[in-house]
Amino acid sequence: MNTIKTSLAIGITALGLGCAGGTLPQEQLSSAEASVRAAQELGAQNVPRAELHLRLAKEQVERARKLAEDGDEERATAQLERARADAELAVALARQAQAQRDLEQTTKSSTQTETTVSAATR
Repeated sequence: MNTIKTSLAIGITALGLGCAGGTLPQEQLSSAEASVRAAQELGAQNVPRAELHLRLAKEQVERARKLAEDGDEERATAQLERARADAELAVALARQAQAQRDLEQTTKSSTQTETTVSAATR
């Protein structure tokens, strides 16, 4: 009798696990989505190279969802890792573009200040 109960419990557990297709690893999903949000908040959509990686990241998150629905959790996890990597690259490119703009603005201000000081000391 115990053998039947054990076999039944194992069978029900296996059935439950088999029907659990469609679940994405929450940690990877959260990480990928957080990276996508960070890229958007930094304005990656306004920097051509960053926008490309942001778009790729969004597409990969959606692809991961579909793979999970089809029960392919391993490939879904890999897609989420790619999405996170692309989103982080979009963040880096957006930051680089902002730093370049800041540098150009600082250089322009510095040049204007030097011109003003030079003219005043003549």
